[in-house]
Amino acid sequence: MHRGCKVLLKQSGGLCFFMIKSLIFLKIMLDLVFKNYTTQKSPGEKFFRAVLDVGIKELEMKDKNIELSVNLVGEAKIKELNNKYRNKKEVTDVLSFPLEEAGFKKYGILPLGDIFICLPFAVKESERQKISLEKELSWLTVHGFLHLLGYDHEKSVNGKKKMFQLENKILSKI
Repeated sequence: MHRGCKVLLKQSGGLCFFMIKSLIFLKIMLDLVFKNYTTQKSPGEKFFRAVLDVGIKELEMKDKNIELSVNLVGEAKIKELNNKYRNKKEVTDVLSFPLEEAGFKKYGILPLGDIFICLPFAVKESERQKISLEKELSWLTVHGFLHLLGYDHEKSVNGKKKMFQLENKILSKI
């Protein structure tokens, strides 16, 4: 059951209908899979859901059924992924792996993909910048989310400008 929502399941003629009664007036349907694969403490699913909900609202995606995962990993795992998929043999802060599942769109489902955040990197970076870990994780989550949607700051100056403007817009609402 989604937090903040009361979900009632009714059966009618062999079909299931979900009726959602929410305290929030926005229809934000986010199927989020969250996992912290490290031994370090971090904010939980509720935190990441709240950050993503703001992004969904600001990008006017509130009527979509969005699916994605947020995975907190260590330096060895992020380095392995970065090497395997980007040919970069270094630790990085966040990686996004978009899904290209167009077949689900006809069912109103938008499976976006997976975000991998290096938690030790985020901890070090938050200490270096003298900001909270939550602020750093919010930025990394929004950054990864925008990459899942196709925004890219590495391909063009215009793309970089647009992506960073959206990041700032979303982060200003958190």
